Amino acid sequence: MYNPQLETFIRVADAGSFNKAAEELFISPPAVIKQINLLEAQLGLTLFVRTHRGLKLTEAGKSLYQDAKYVIGYCRESVERARAAMQKEENVIRIGTSPMTPVQNMVDLWPKFQEYCPDIKFQMIPFENTPENAREILKNLGKNIDVIAGIFDESMLNYRQCSGTELCRVPLCCAVSVSEEKAFDDTGFVWGKLIVDAPWLEPLH
Repeated sequence: MYNPQLETFIRVADAGSFNKAAEELFISPPAVIKQINLLEAQLGLTLFVRTHRGLKLTEAGKSLYQDAKYVIGYCRESVERARAAMQKEENVIRIGTSPMTPVQNMVDLWPKFQEYCPDIKFQMIPFENTPENAREILKNLGKNIDVIAGIFDESMLNYRQCSGTELCRVPLCCAVSVSEEKAFDDTGFVWGKLIVDAPWLEPLH
């Protein structure tokens, strides 16, 4: 959807070197140089100043760099929107999964789910579970991810304008290093304080 040489141009600009960009793109440095030369010839612009210290963007290169990043980002988003539209037509439910939000409980429900909705398919969408990502995903449910299985409190779901359904209840355990002797001594000093501060927390026997 866009000139692939633009992506090579961005990689070179970010790396400041043909060799480093080639490593990131898994191609040879001569191939990178050829793509940049072709791009410069097609545009009639000099994008880089070659120096013994590396590559430096010209003023034209700086201008193109900003626009190229926008073009590539917009094209990727348009492809994602097209895929999402296709998946809606195919009755696909996209389930977000990460180490902190495993989908096993939902997978276990799959046979029963198919009894009622035989035409529905599941698609697993992996994502990095950072606090920022989690907030954005909950805020934008239905765009790239439809459902997430995880631990959520009702206030957070309401704040993000999401609804939740309880699938199961699991025990919550607290792991403590055995080197922390105070946590396991006969006085129960640490455990006692924890249980007073958090009455829902009980030591395992």
